[in-house]
Amino acid sequence: MKNKILIVEDNEYKRTRIKELIYSEFPDCDISECYSFTSAWKLISNCKFDLLLLDISLPTFDKTDSDPGGMFRVFGGKELARKIKKRGITTKFLFITQFTSFSNSSSFISFDGLKEELLSPL
Repeated sequence: MKNKILIVEDNEYKRTRIKELIYSEFPDCDISECYSFTSAWKLISNCKFDLLLLDISLPTFDKTDSDPGGMFRVFGGKELARKIKKRGITTKFLFITQFTSFSNSSSFISFDGLKEELLSPL
């Protein structure tokens, strides 16, 4: 049986490079991809994956030529992880990002803080 991996990354270049790396090491895996919080949640709630690779910052909706994807979620990957945990979905996930900490106008979190938050009970 092929391992099923979902890559949730809004940057096409990064998503392509991640896929290339995975296929170079695991050529028989089945990779799905999506670009936004909403499309990720639809796939996660309807399909079984062995691993999720989540970007921390995501647009709310998929981008189109005429729409930039709605409100940008600085903590979109974290929100997905909390939703996954809350729904009892046991799929493992990894965060993919180039940053070591994240913030918006009212919140700040480091990787250590993120780990602590996600490991604590809901």
